[in-house]
Amino acid sequence: MKGTTDLTQGPIMPTLMRLTLPIIATNFISTTYGLVDMIWVGRLGSGPVAAVGTASFFINLAIALSTMITIGTGIKVSHCMGAGQIDKAKSYVKNGFILSILLGLFYMVFIFLAQNYLIGFFDLGSAEIELMSKQFLLVSTIGTVFSILNILYATILNAMGNSKQPFHISSVGLILNILLDPLLIFGVGSFEGWGVVGAAIATLIANIVVTVLFVLQSRHSELIAKSSMWDSHQMKEVIRLGLPITIQRVTFTLISIVIAKIVVRWGADAIAVQKVGIQIESISYMTIGGLQGAIAAFFGQNYGARQLDRIQQGYRKALVLTSVFGIFISLLFILFPEQLFSLFLSDKKSLALGMDYMRMIGLSQLFMCMELMTVGAFNGIGKTHIPPIFSITFTALRIPLALILSEPFGLNGIWMAIALSSVIKGLVLVLWFRRSLGKLKELQSVI
Repeated sequence: MKGTTDLTQGPIMPTLMRLTLPIIATNFISTTYGLVDMIWVGRLGSGPVAAVGTASFFINLAIALSTMITIGTGIKVSHCMGAGQIDKAKSYVKNGFILSILLGLFYMVFIFLAQNYLIGFFDLGSAEIELMSKQFLLVSTIGTVFSILNILYATILNAMGNSKQPFHISSVGLILNILLDPLLIFGVGSFEGWGVVGAAIATLIANIVVTVLFVLQSRHSELIAKSSMWDSHQMKEVIRLGLPITIQRVTFTLISIVIAKIVVRWGADAIAVQKVGIQIESISYMTIGGLQGAIAAFFGQNYGARQLDRIQQGYRKALVLTSVFGIFISLLFILFPEQLFSLFLSDKKSLALGMDYMRMIGLSQLFMCMELMTVGAFNGIGKTHIPPIFSITFTALRIPLALILSEPFGLNGIWMAIALSSVIKGLVLVLWFRRSLGKLKELQSVI
C-alpha cells in the first residue's frame, strides 16, 4: 500500500535505523518546543520558569492520558499491517481520531473548571507566579487538543512504517515556534510582548499549523479513510491495550507533582531548576523514545506475522544501540553540567542547584534508556500491562525515598531518589522482557 513499509522483511539493523532516525528527529523537534520556550522564558527569571514548570505538569497529564488512545491504536494498526488486514487497520485509525478529539475537549473543560485548585496545590508563595502559571496553563490547554491529534497522526504513520512524514511536518512547526517565541514573549517595536503567555501562544499556533499540515498531507491516504465506521468494540480494544500504559504515565505525572510539592520547600528556584533539568533530560528521553516507537512498530508487524526469531534479534541489536547512547548521555550530564544548565538559567544559586541535579540524574541515564526501549518492545508484542506494574511500583518509591534522603542530603536527596528508581526499573524490565520472549518462543514451538 502507498505510504507504508513492510517491516517483516529485510536486514534488521538497517530496517530499524531507517525507521528510528526520523522518529528520533521528530521527537527532538517535539522536545525542542519546550527547550526553546524555556531558553526564552529563562531570560525573564526563575519566577516565570517556575510558573511554566508548575503548569507543565498538567499539560503532561493530558499527554499521558492520550496514550490510552495513541498507544493502543498504533499497536493494532501495526498488527493489522503485519497480518495484511488493511480494512481493519482503517477502522482502527478512524476510531482513534474520534476518541482523541473527545478526550482533548473533555480535558480542556476540566482544566478551565479546576485551574485554581490545581495551581493552588503547589502553594508557590507568590500571587504573581501563580497568575502567570494559570495563564500559561489555560492557553496551553487549548493546544492539547491539537497536540493529541499530532501525536496520533505520527503514531499511525510510524505504525505504517512511514516515519519521515511526521518529521517533515513537525519541522515546520518547530521553525514557526522558534520565530514566534521571542516576538510574542518580548515584543517588537511598539508591541511589548506577553511574557509567559506569549510562549504558550507561540506553541499553540505551531501545534495548530502542524495539525493542518497532517490533515492536508494525509487526505489522500488509503489508510486514513473517511468511509470507515464508528466501532465501539474496536474502541474498547484500543483502550484495553493503551490503558496500562496510560495508568503508568498518569501515575508517573502524579508522582512528579507530589515530588514537586516536596521540592517547593526549597523555594521557587528549586522548582525552576527541576523544570529546566527535566527539559534537558528530555533530550535523552525523546531520543530513546524514537527507538521505542520504532521497536513498537517493528515488533508489532513481526508479531502479527509470527516472526519471533526476528523480534529476538531486533531486541539484541536495539539494546546495544540503547547502551551506547545511554553511556554517552550519562557522561555528558556528569562532565558538562554547568555548560548545559547555563543555557537556561545563569544566576549563581540556580546554576549551583542545577549542576547538582544534572550530575545526580546523569548516573541513571543508561538505565532510563534501557527501560524506555524495553517498554516499546513490550508494546510491540501487545503485552502493554507488564511495564506499568514495575514502573508504577518503583516510581512510587521515589516519594518515601525523597522524604528519607532529603533529611541528610537536602535537595540532592530528592535527585538521588529519582536516579535510584530509574536504575532499578531499567534492570528489572530488561530481565523480564527476555523472560517473556523466551516463554513466547516455547509456546510457539508447542503450537
